[in-house]
Amino acid sequence: MKFSLFFLSLMFAAGHAFAADSDVKTAVGGGVGAAAGTAIGQAVGGKTGAIVGGAVGGGVGAAATTKGDGKTGAVVGGAVGGAAGAAVGQSVGGKTGAVVGAGVGGAAGAAVGKNVTETDAPRTATVAVPVATRVVVGEDDHHGKKKRGHAYGHYKNRNNPGHSKHND
Repeated sequence: MKFSLFFLSLMFAAGHAFAADSDVKTAVGGGVGAAAGTAIGQAVGGKTGAIVGGAVGGGVGAAATTKGDGKTGAVVGGAVGGAAGAAVGQSVGGKTGAVVGAGVGGAAGAAVGKNVTETDAPRTATVAVPVATRVVVGEDDHHGKKKRGHAYGHYKNRNNPGHSKHND
């Protein structure tokens, strides 16, 4: 229980440590919240509780430390990152691994989610421009045969050798 109280007090202090809304503040909130949620979830519900706690804690921590346009993305990112980090960390390092993994995942998820959903940053898009191509449209020569366009040469009437420039 001392472990969870330490994380909750650290999250409270982190919220007041940064005056402006920044990515660091969001990452600290999401990470500390996810780690605290995982620790509490383990105590209450075991392995599944750790994952659910990481998701809830990551979302709540990111929400508490993020203001403005990117708040929704930070909450979703913190929740997803906290849950994923707790699951991976638990499979690799047991209970301690779950707490550490949730902290790292919640921090990364909250920061990425905030940056993705912010609208005040100018966005640039790269558009692929196709290379100019020749369009060939088939024509009907009134005899039921299709002519190919200029790219394939002229249509040759093979029944009348004098009609073609080239006697093929």
